[in-house]
Amino acid sequence: MLDTAKIKKILIVNTKSSDRKLTGMVMWGAWAVASYFKATIKGSDVIFLDENNEDDFEAKFKKIVKDRDTVGFSITSMQIKYTLPLVKYLKENYPHIKRIVGGIHVTLFPDQNYRDWFNEVVAYDLPKDHFNYSLLPKKVKDVYRQKRAQVLTGFNCSYKCAFCVNSVRNCRYEGTPIGKIKADMDYVVKEFNPRKIYFRDEDFFQDINKARAIVDYILEKKYKFIWDTSTRVNHFMPGRVDDEFLQKIVSSGCRQFRFGVESGSQRVLNFLRKGQTVEQTKNAISQCVKHNIFATCSVIVGIPTETAEEKEETYRLIEELLALGKKVEVLGPQMFRPYPGGSLFEEAKKYGFKLPDKFEYWAVYYDKNPIGDVFDTEINYPWLSKKENKTLPFVWVVAHYGLNYSKSSNIVKRFIGYIFLIHWKLRWFGGWDVKLLIFARKKFFKTDLD
Repeated sequence: MLDTAKIKKILIVNTKSSDRKLTGMVMWGAWAVASYFKATIKGSDVIFLDENNEDDFEAKFKKIVKDRDTVGFSITSMQIKYTLPLVKYLKENYPHIKRIVGGIHVTLFPDQNYRDWFNEVVAYDLPKDHFNYSLLPKKVKDVYRQKRAQVLTGFNCSYKCAFCVNSVRNCRYEGTPIGKIKADMDYVVKEFNPRKIYFRDEDFFQDINKARAIVDYILEKKYKFIWDTSTRVNHFMPGRVDDEFLQKIVSSGCRQFRFGVESGSQRVLNFLRKGQTVEQTKNAISQCVKHNIFATCSVIVGIPTETAEEKEETYRLIEELLALGKKVEVLGPQMFRPYPGGSLFEEAKKYGFKLPDKFEYWAVYYDKNPIGDVFDTEINYPWLSKKENKTLPFVWVVAHYGLNYSKSSNIVKRFIGYIFLIHWKLRWFGGWDVKLLIFARKKFFKTDLD
């Protein structure tokens, strides 16, 4: 276990994971760690520094570390590229400062050579019942006030989808206690008065009683914010998420659900161990449209063992869902990205995928294997044909701009949409216009997908 007896002045760092910053986003893992230290170490002085939300991150980092006795890094595999230079800087200039590393990469690869770079290694989850809002970066607080705040209602997931890290972590869904949710909701409303709240949860309706209590509390308090959350299509059934409950949900201000639809092929869904059917997807999205709730459907392609016909089943499902009305949006189809940890990643390794065996090698891994970002278009998946490797990374561009923009009330967006709608109907995932749009997105839009 981590020895906290001699640490008081602590800096918790969250670096970016790609060249595109996730400005305004809450980095829950690193924030939880900073909050945990703040709450449990008496007299501690804790600073949380998030590269995604700082304009001059490196300069601020170098200024802050001067009077710290401990610097902790919470990392995913994709963050190592941006974390390693900071660790080197500390080793060379402040060797007396204790360097701690934790996060999902360490949990998944506990035996790598972290001791060459860090003094302490935390290969387990710290408690997530401390969230100190005063530690949030200013840009996050500004987003809370101006656009959308977040309240944590649950974390982890009891399902074991093959592409998800939960499939190897042996974790189960953990709902935040309803008393804590109410207190956080009250604080966020009083402090930030947000127009919208995102109830951050991997599966909001997993604990149906908790979900009912949240809706009842919003109605009881007569809160005026609108809200959205993420959930699964298989909850939409009589006695669970049914017409009666959906009417109440809408009355409480709900305007959007986010679903992991993944595929239109039942064989692929079974292979992914998704725990849902294509018919359940159609039913859930239809229910959303019926009750005027916006449905965002995430879809992936390029999965090992997926056939051309199964991809076409996914494309046809997308068309069927979008035909339900303007309240349906498709996110993707994005390329399957074999993040370390999921059991499907082990399947990908059978085709020749190799992983770095040392911590520092991860710093260049994604430069040579660009699979970690939606804008990565140069891939070489051994389970795909040469043509598929060349065209599939552009499917999401054609679908997003063709199918979503063609319904826009904005004339410019609708014009772009019609061009890419032709691509979609022809299943033509290429061309100079597609590549030009990708180039423009990378160059001019660094923070989000629009």
